[in-house]
Amino acid sequence: MTSEQKAWDEFRYGDEDALKVIFNAYYNLLFNYGHKFTPDDHIIEDVIQDLFVKLWVDRENINPTNSVKNYIYKAFRRRLIRKLDYSPRIMAFPATEERIGFNIELGHDHRMISAERTKKIQHNLAIALDKMTPRQREVIHLRYFEEMDFNEIADVMQLSTKATYKLLYRAIDALKQHLPRFDYLVILYLLDLSRK
Repeated sequence: MTSEQKAWDEFRYGDEDALKVIFNAYYNLLFNYGHKFTPDDHIIEDVIQDLFVKLWVDRENINPTNSVKNYIYKAFRRRLIRKLDYSPRIMAFPATEERIGFNIELGHDHRMISAERTKKIQHNLAIALDKMTPRQREVIHLRYFEEMDFNEIADVMQLSTKATYKLLYRAIDALKQHLPRFDYLVILYLLDLSRK
């Protein structure tokens, strides 16, 4: 049993300090993930707070889990999408998951390419990402930046594992179609670096 699973079990049995440990471990990660859906810090913070209050209130009915990260991300995503769906400040129409955006930004690796070339690649990447669906951008983020495996991604995004594989490969294929070959190879390299 990992220390995270131990903290999860302790929180489930009423240890408030264990919940604080989980909250502190995931707050920044969830905040960053939330920004992929909306730029509104207040909504993201509200959803994170609501999630952890709900976890505390329902702790006696929560089951053990093999992946605390997966459980937290799935619960956060569901609550955030529900909140965005009903938030008139964000959208003036009922949202579906396809209408809620998802944005990715890749970091710079100046050792590999010049600043000018990096800027050009980022520009081309922004164009390519615009041509992808929000779900394609999200699957890339979960796989390469959150380092989730396909089963975890399927659970978070509420897809079958087979559909998750298809979605990721379509996303990578979309990048390939909309990026010059060199830029595509650089992006794949940077995505691979983000997992190390």
